[in-house]
Amino acid sequence: MGIVSTIVCKTAGIAGMSAVVYDAFSVGRASSSRISQQVTADHFERVHTSRRTLSTESPVSGAIQGKVADMRENNPIIPVYGKVKGFCKGALNSLGNNLLPVSFAALALTTKGFFSKLGAAGLAACGLLTVLKEGFGLGKQTPMD
Repeated sequence: MGIVSTIVCKTAGIAGMSAVVYDAFSVGRASSSRISQQVTADHFERVHTSRRTLSTESPVSGAIQGKVADMRENNPIIPVYGKVKGFCKGALNSLGNNLLPVSFAALALTTKGFFSKLGAAGLAACGLLTVLKEGFGLGKQTPMD
């Protein structure tokens, strides 16, 4: 009986951890493009504002400022930075929201005996509560309330 419970607990831990990691990856990927667009827009706004204001009336300074502004506007690193920032923000936010299932899945995967069974039972309880709340609306407040 011991080997069967070990297999069940480890399988539950792998399934729980897989679901949490998939959720984190999906949320990170979705927020990646949104935050990249925000970072690019903010950068463009700063560059455009600084391009329109000169500290002197010198045409040489204006030409230099225009060339530097063109270089800053076409910087390929800004969208990449925005995508990385958005992915990390979304994935870590998702992992933070799923902290309880992550801890139960880690407990089921890394321990033996009673604590492994406790992790698998906690993971099953979290799954059941998620199905009841998200699937059946139990305890969930609707925007209409």
